[in-house]
Amino acid sequence: MIQEIVRALITRIMQDKILMGLVILGVLAVFVVPNIGNDEKAPGHNSSDPNAPPQLGESGGWGGGGHGQPGAQTAPQEAAPGAQAAPGAQGTPAAAAPVDPNALTPTLATDFVKYWMGGAMDYNTATAAQSHKEAAKWMTQESAQAFETNFWSPEIANGIASGQLRGAFQPISVQAQAVNPDGSIVVKMTGTLVLQQASVRPITHQIVMDLLVRKEGENCRISGLYNQSYAMQSNSPY
Repeated sequence: MIQEIVRALITRIMQDKILMGLVILGVLAVFVVPNIGNDEKAPGHNSSDPNAPPQLGESGGWGGGGHGQPGAQTAPQEAAPGAQAAPGAQGTPAAAAPVDPNALTPTLATDFVKYWMGGAMDYNTATAAQSHKEAAKWMTQESAQAFETNFWSPEIANGIASGQLRGAFQPISVQAQAVNPDGSIVVKMTGTLVLQQASVRPITHQIVMDLLVRKEGENCRISGLYNQSYAMQSNSPY
């Protein structure tokens, strides 16, 4: 009885092509689909796919201690070429280099030149001789000789002392120009010097000089002088 039923079903399937196709597909699905599921794995889970994204916790990944798998460690980062470790990066910040409170600064050099200028450029008959003597104490021998040659020659000194020559200096500016590697500072001083002999038309000079200032112990000293002065035509009506 069962054999007759099976024979009838097979005969029916063989006669109906559509039904036969569905049966074949069903058989293939039973035997083929499980094999495909066992052979393929999702990307990223030990897959050989080179384009699969790395997974946290896998060996060679971005670190993290991943699910107890061996080798799941963060790879050390290499410094960029030419990069240097920042000072004090091991904990305590690196201390800044101490500043010498006694070092010569542009402000100190400028103030010193202003003080020195008050005596060195004094052409008053009553005070000029003593003022120039005090100013010379703040200069080296070479710079003092250069100053006397240009601005306090024996002729000018004798003329001021005797009253036959009168002079007046008007400062214009005193500014630091450069800081040298050895710590000395160049200060530029400019001003106007007017000299007049009795009954003679006054002559106006534009004074421009570069002064090299050094720190010696606690005191400053002028150790160099470069004269850039030139004579100007007088606009005086006298």
